[in-house]
Amino acid sequence: MATKKKKQSKKKQREIDWAAEAVFDKNRSMLYIEHTHECPIYQTKAEEFAAYVAEQVPNRIIQLVRNGNGKIHPREGAFEIHFSQNARTSVHQIWSGLNKGPPRRDKFPPDYEPLMQEIKQILKKFYPDIVDKDPLAGMEDDDDMN
Repeated sequence: MATKKKKQSKKKQREIDWAAEAVFDKNRSMLYIEHTHECPIYQTKAEEFAAYVAEQVPNRIIQLVRNGNGKIHPREGAFEIHFSQNARTSVHQIWSGLNKGPPRRDKFPPDYEPLMQEIKQILKKFYPDIVDKDPLAGMEDDDDMN
C-alpha cells in the first residue's frame, strides 16, 4: 500500500519547449547540463554553476536544463555543460568531464572563469551589449589635461 502512495505522490515533470512561441524569450539563455545521478554533488555543481552564470550576466535570464528536462538518461560519470544564446540558436559545448577522473573532482571545472569567458564570447556574437566592458576604458586622467 505504501508503494502506491509513493508512486502517486510523484509529480510528473512538465516538459517545456523553450523554443515554442508561447514561452520563447530572446533574453533567456539556455544552460544545458548533463549530469549523472550517482552522487548528489553532480546536481549541486550544476546548480552552483547556473547561479554563477546568472550572477555574472545579470541582464539575461539563465534557464538551467538538466538532462534534457529528464528526457535523456545521463551517461555514467557524465558532467557536461552546453550553452546557447537562446532556445532557438545553436548549442555550444563549453565543458566535458566525461573522460576525466577518477577522482570525481576532476569531472567538474576547477575554475568557472574560463567557462564564463566562453559564454561571453557566445553572447557577444548576437548581443554585444551584454558583454561587460571596462567602464574606465577611453577615459583620460585629469592630470593629463593640465
